Amino acid sequence: MRNTSELSFVFRWPTPFQRDEFSGPHNLCYTSIQMDVLYDKLRELQQLPQFPAIATKVLRVLSHDDANVREISDFIRADAALAAGLLRVANSALYAFPSPITSIQKALMMLGFDETKRFILTFSTQNFFQTALRLDLLRGMWRHSLACAWIAEELSTACSLSQGRGDPAYTAGLLHDIGRLGLFVLHPREYAALLAGPSDGKTLLEREREALGIDHCEAGGWLARHWGLPEEVHRVAADHHSLPAAGAFDLLDLVRVAVLMTDSLGFDVMPPSHSYTLPEIRAFLPHAAQYRFDPDPAAMKARIASKLEAFD
Repeated sequence: MRNTSELSFVFRWPTPFQRDEFSGPHNLCYTSIQMDVLYDKLRELQQLPQFPAIATKVLRVLSHDDANVREISDFIRADAALAAGLLRVANSALYAFPSPITSIQKALMMLGFDETKRFILTFSTQNFFQTALRLDLLRGMWRHSLACAWIAEELSTACSLSQGRGDPAYTAGLLHDIGRLGLFVLHPREYAALLAGPSDGKTLLEREREALGIDHCEAGGWLARHWGLPEEVHRVAADHHSLPAAGAFDLLDLVRVAVLMTDSLGFDVMPPSHSYTLPEIRAFLPHAAQYRFDPDPAAMKARIASKLEAFD
């Protein structure tokens, strides 16, 4: 088992693993031996630290209608890295405010609560994997997740979904691959070799199960539930590689489309087994949304790449 102290994490061991916490997202048939292997692999995920407490605390406060700037700024100032990150991004070309932002309170007033909430979630998740993100492959996974978050947010506006508008879509897009990030942190060499090797006609999930005994959707679903993340994040982390379902179109389907589009724009971790064109991807959207969402791929790619630079 990998010595994760190399990643300079401070571990907070969660409650003991419970076998009934996991429900397989793929409707696969496992033998008892395969299930034992899967449970062992899920236990390994307990080596990851808990999701950042400052993120869950601030997001909880921001969800209240009576949240105020002073209360939020006090939370942010209590975390030096978060405060410095907020000021750095607020003063970046991503926002291009006319005068320098020199205080947390001013940054909050200029950015607004919604944008601040997105930043806190993004920064905290990035900081969660900060040491490992120095590795190029994991950095590519993070950029894929961040690009997917922005695309999901744009798609939610076009779809006008009550389940997918604004923050839920961004959050689900950002966290959809937490299982893959977690598996790479625990098994960097094995996962790098898996991505570099031939596919032999197998899907990524199949290759992960063969190499690691677990795939990143199984890992992501378990982590989302174990960390107490919203139920919609659990659903997305557990089953984002299926194609959008026919008929009802919900947040899970929206992120599935966002993942396809993220890969098609070149922000993939590895070449997808099937490359979809933009018209093919748009066809998965509800009929009305197809007319509202018809971006120029080159312009969209350049816009996302520019945003990513602010978080590098």
